[in-house]
Amino acid sequence: MVKSEAAVAIEAEFSKGDTQEHVEEVALARVTEEDLWKLSQESLNVWSWTGFRLGLIMFIHGCNQAGFGIDWGVIGGINSLDPWHEYFGFGTAGGTYGLVNALMQIGTVCGAPFMALADVIGRRGINFAGNAIVIFAALLQGLAINLPMFMAGRFFMGFGTALMSSSQYIGEISPVHLRGRMVGFFGACFQVGSLTMLGAMIGLSTLPGNLCWRIPLILEALFPAIVCLGIYLITPESPRYYVMRGNRQKAKEIIAKYHTTSTDVNEPIVDIVVRQIEESLESDRDRSGTRAFWDYRVFFTKTARYRLLVLVLYSIFQQWNGGSIITYYMTPSLQQLGIDGTKQQLGITIGTTAVYFVFTAVGSFLVDKFRRRTLIFVGLISMIVFQTATTITSWQYSLNANTAVAALTLLWIFLYQTFSATFVATMHNLYPIEILSLPLRAKGMGLYSLIQGGAGAAQTYGIGVGIAKVGYKIWVVYIVYNTIQLVLSYFIFPETAGLSLEEIDTVFETPGVAPVKMSLDIQQAKKERSAAGRDEETRFG
Repeated sequence: MVKSEAAVAIEAEFSKGDTQEHVEEVALARVTEEDLWKLSQESLNVWSWTGFRLGLIMFIHGCNQAGFGIDWGVIGGINSLDPWHEYFGFGTAGGTYGLVNALMQIGTVCGAPFMALADVIGRRGINFAGNAIVIFAALLQGLAINLPMFMAGRFFMGFGTALMSSSQYIGEISPVHLRGRMVGFFGACFQVGSLTMLGAMIGLSTLPGNLCWRIPLILEALFPAIVCLGIYLITPESPRYYVMRGNRQKAKEIIAKYHTTSTDVNEPIVDIVVRQIEESLESDRDRSGTRAFWDYRVFFTKTARYRLLVLVLYSIFQQWNGGSIITYYMTPSLQQLGIDGTKQQLGITIGTTAVYFVFTAVGSFLVDKFRRRTLIFVGLISMIVFQTATTITSWQYSLNANTAVAALTLLWIFLYQTFSATFVATMHNLYPIEILSLPLRAKGMGLYSLIQGGAGAAQTYGIGVGIAKVGYKIWVVYIVYNTIQLVLSYFIFPETAGLSLEEIDTVFETPGVAPVKMSLDIQQAKKERSAAGRDEETRFG
């Protein structure tokens, strides 16, 4: 029995006047009947042509994510180049540099509502448009003759980035049992872009005059160009998009080709996945009227309100956890530790980025072995610990500057990157998708980008001004925020591990039951059912 049928049954039972306890029991019983995860594993051998095709998808959409990562590497890297600052006339921190960074986030805010067009022109179409805009923005920045032209490039860079919905696409095209791992590797590709550019910048920084910063900015168009050339040739459209457009047969063909070794549309997994999509879509459409791509009022209806709360909190959490100090403002941070050389700064930035890349990949193997809530809690606690340690040793350096204390501060920063990447980074491209039902997903990811952009703009500008005025004490702001976020996460974020994208609707939409409690009860029921199954096999084995 698929999830969406469970949701319908629960509502029917509830309408008859059943108690809250009975509603919850029905949900638990119905949801855990179908072990879709196991069926997905049985249907696909990754060492097959199907696995190869999934690899091609990961390459194209990995380039999508890498293109986003390049910008972080470029902006963080050229901040250590004197010719760039001399040409435009501002420093490594302060209001102007903060505005340069904030403009990309402002562009994201403006572009995010258009991400709902993914339900109109397709997931591939919206990604193509976003990457094309990024190519234009890269040229605008790299060829800028004055600061207003450069800032316009920053704005369009954010606008185009907002339309890059590859995380949504990967979550929808991935087989159920590989979803966490594929989304995790996709997230790690962000650092591939950063590493590629930071490594190149060690050599590019020696170029004469303004070429040392113009060429890196123009090279931001590299990965988006690959995406634009290959997205229609190599990658399929999302089966969920085809179902939404009424093309059931095409959706079945895509699922068969990318979820099964045999590529046979008669495989049991194919019909199950299509029926889940159809029933989830029809159920949400009947209740909330989510067809119009421009209509965001659905997020304020009773059935979607809790999802909106989680989405808002997680969007802000991703932006305000303190990581931007290391990405955008590493140069002034290192200067406060007495590290002033351009190549030294670039080398350390490459190191922190490489660590983040490696441990994001490690995290992709952990994401389906531990609960989502566990990963979030461990990640937040480790952030608080290492941010506190960084603050203490930075304070000690301000009192007595010496190499040992500076090195210890760098150690805390590297450990912060390690734990943040391992336990949290993979979740950024997975958890928001999981909490959104199919008809809400395109709009929801657009809203997610919009909130991220707003929070990011406030943060990047605020850090630019703050780090120039209070220096290392800026870490205290994030220690306080992450502590608050830890408490809110415990009480508000439901568990989503081990559930299909459509099954999670039950967690949010079961009447009268708190989503966190419902999600944990389902996890416990699944665990008990699995244990009972093993006992049964042992008894009759």
